[in-house]
Amino acid sequence: MISRSLLVVLLTGVIGGVLVTGAQELRVTPLILHAETFEGDAVGHSHDEATASNDAHEEEDWAPNDGLERTLYTCMSNIVTGVAFALLLVAVYLLRGKPVDFNTGLLWGAAGFVVFVGAPALGLPPELPGMTAAGLEARQAWWVGTVIATALGIGLFVETKTLLPRLLGVVVITLPHVIGAPHPHMLESNVPAALSVQFAVASLFTSAFFWMVLGATSGHFFQKLVFRIPGGKPPPTNHPFP
Repeated sequence: MISRSLLVVLLTGVIGGVLVTGAQELRVTPLILHAETFEGDAVGHSHDEATASNDAHEEEDWAPNDGLERTLYTCMSNIVTGVAFALLLVAVYLLRGKPVDFNTGLLWGAAGFVVFVGAPALGLPPELPGMTAAGLEARQAWWVGTVIATALGIGLFVETKTLLPRLLGVVVITLPHVIGAPHPHMLESNVPAALSVQFAVASLFTSAFFWMVLGATSGHFFQKLVFRIPGGKPPPTNHPFP
């Protein structure tokens, strides 16, 4: 079962990583490349001639070239991310020990999107290069706390049937947003506001697509390779996450 579960994880991660890379190339990557031109302008105007002269002799940090090389590195990164998230999904399937199929996987994919993307984005929306932001450590701490609180809240709501634990789950989910995400005191950016909004929307839709693919693919392969059910269909249930 372990080897078949790992096969499900690898298949899901590769499929999800490749498909989301294609989706990013359609909309997200062009917006990032456009924003990087504003970031370059900001850096250029903030340095005086002496600094610029010294920087000219310094070796630039390595980065993949635009085009095919950048796309390949992005695809590899997405595959690694997809494998990691698929591992979490399959671990949930195994721990629950209940039948999972394509449709159920979609539900868990939606839950994954809410936990890792949707809820954190309410306080820290996706940002383009060149935009001001609060300290990295503060943002990371809030993001991790939000992910944990959202996952715990969804778990309480889904896995319990009484009112009190579900109410507690709602409270836990809203707690990080009551505390509030860290933001800089002054917002300064050369990136146009319209471009920032386009990027946030495109990133969220792409992430939603990524999680839907991970959920549906992992659910499908989990049913076929790990948790086979006589007749190929799970038993009927009224539970939102069978």
